[in-house]
Amino acid sequence: MARISTYPLDTVVVGTDKWIGSDSQQLFATKNFTADAVADFINDDNKVNSQSLQYRYMDYDPTVGYKEGTISFFGNVGSDVLFSTVTTFMISKYQFNRYSDSLVNFYSSPLIGSVVLLSQADKISNWGAFQWTGVTQNVTFPEMYDITLTYVSGPGSFIDTKDYLISILTYNVSASNDKNFVYTQATPASTWVVNHNLNKYTAVSVVDSNDIEVYCSVDYDSLNTVTLTFSAPFSGKAFFN
Repeated sequence: MARISTYPLDTVVVGTDKWIGSDSQQLFATKNFTADAVADFINDDNKVNSQSLQYRYMDYDPTVGYKEGTISFFGNVGSDVLFSTVTTFMISKYQFNRYSDSLVNFYSSPLIGSVVLLSQADKISNWGAFQWTGVTQNVTFPEMYDITLTYVSGPGSFIDTKDYLISILTYNVSASNDKNFVYTQATPASTWVVNHNLNKYTAVSVVDSNDIEVYCSVDYDSLNTVTLTFSAPFSGKAFFN
């Protein structure tokens, strides 16, 4: 076999072109890899840095539950959901296959008030535009966040197991100037330690699970952390402004 450097360069790469490599899942056996297969791996596993957020739509399956890196709805709603019918969905705090970088704060600012484009990763014609209006942590599934939206336009739909990209079309500057954070305490407790990351001493108001206001002692541990102390344990929400 001649030295690899002596072979001519292929200046027109097509999907069926092949090169030799090692398969780590088969004891590093020598295998052929096509350009198409490598491209699919890079796209499907979200390996390329992008300004868009990537998630996989998963219709809820009670035997599987809600998975990291996904968009779903509360309960089973079907494998093809028109964007024009969507006013809320559940989203993981992580992008698909990027499970070390939480996006919880990003869901509040810069997204709240902004218009976002939601499009199928491998089919840009399947798209929808929405105004992102709110975010709260899901009480039952705390790794997921409930997003409220207003449909603007677009012919697309959520298709089961397809990947979707979220990007900002119009940034709401006025919303970013009024920083706020909503914290959900799912498990009853008499002391709540909250990291709001607003970088300021905020005003705080608290409601219980019946939306009745509750009074508490507020200790500002830092510009970003607050300890709330109550006379009895309960669950509810705290609003930081």
